[in-house]
Amino acid sequence: MSYFTLKLMGKFNQQPVIDYKAVKEVVKCYNTLDYGPKLRQLLLMIYPGNNFSKCCKLELHQKLNDLILLSYEGEQVLKYELFKEFHNKNVVAAYEIKVKSSRVDFLTINGFTTSFEIKSNLDNLDKLAKQSVDYLSAFEFNNLVIHERHLKKCIDMIPANFGIITVDKDQHSFYRKPRLNQHLNPSVQLSLLTKKELFQSFGTFAQEDILISNNTDTINDLFKLALKERYRSRWEFIVEHSNDILPIDIQFFFNKNIKPAHIYS
Repeated sequence: MSYFTLKLMGKFNQQPVIDYKAVKEVVKCYNTLDYGPKLRQLLLMIYPGNNFSKCCKLELHQKLNDLILLSYEGEQVLKYELFKEFHNKNVVAAYEIKVKSSRVDFLTINGFTTSFEIKSNLDNLDKLAKQSVDYLSAFEFNNLVIHERHLKKCIDMIPANFGIITVDKDQHSFYRKPRLNQHLNPSVQLSLLTKKELFQSFGTFAQEDILISNNTDTINDLFKLALKERYRSRWEFIVEHSNDILPIDIQFFFNKNIKPAHIYS
């Protein structure tokens, strides 16, 4: 099993004195598909005395990317750190996978399914208890990546077999590592698959028949293979184009698989 190392590169130690509330507003308004005028407008919210008229679209994206990496403590930064950790490993990974009424931030699939739920300095824990129960029904290893200010409160909210990784500025620590989940729910796993995936994996899309004809281990193994096949091409795309994708846009390109040059030029 692989555990990621958060290397925040001193982002928060090097940041200039800027309006942090304005940065949050920039992140809220930013869209990877924004055109030059909108990108300049966002930069002027932070640097009103600067002139960005001579910057091309790529340069504007780069400046916004640098700003957010240096000055923002939201989940976008941590999602990119997860990508960096796993992009050169023998895994398929995915962002934002729906599980029951929850949506896990990041999932890796190799011999095991391993989930990572992010609760940054800007997040609250209102949904955490429900989310952790949902993830426990589907995945073999589960982790909480959490700002250290949440640590004391979260310990009593999540199952004991969840891993906890705390982050604060440019530091991280493993409070505890995850343990193998023995409480998978095959009905939940099947509900995550499409009818096409069910038929390809089990020869039928009738979930009741699948549950009768297959044991929990078989369903789990085929569930992992189906997820791996579903997300393989999207993950391989962002790995292949990682040198051309700006960190804050990594999830956009995972979802869309558009060549970066078409967006940034």
